Amino acid sequence: MKVEVIGKLANIEIIAVGNSINELSRLQKVYGGGRWRKLKGTATVRLCDGSMCEAEVHWYEAYGIGKFIICIKNDDYPASLEPRKIYQVIPDTHAAEHKCLRIVDESGEDYLYPADYFIPIELPKAVEKVFSMAS
Repeated sequence: MKVEVIGKLANIEIIAVGNSINELSRLQKVYGGGRWRKLKGTATVRLCDGSMCEAEVHWYEAYGIGKFIICIKNDDYPASLEPRKIYQVIPDTHAAEHKCLRIVDESGEDYLYPADYFIPIELPKAVEKVFSMAS
């Protein structure tokens, strides 16, 4: 059944990571490597007949797959961010609502940083593949 999420996701929680995801091999084959996780949350959805209801929604996310950015300033975070370095964005809808991006910084941990410290870039597919294998 096709549904469209039309409200904000709430009550988000991780329900599986890595090898505990049943479809991990398919996800890796279709979308590439990365640190996969399965999440769930609740949201208002529109069903195919046009009716709306509150529903539990499940989805997959992976670190190491997706949007790349380049750091253009590190004013308040000189130990954590390097200007002109490429970082990979970790999907985080809550962070985006607050004009922030979640990235893995120089500490090796993921943190939120102001979105205006970065600009999005497009990488050649071969480079994206190398980045995803390194995750």
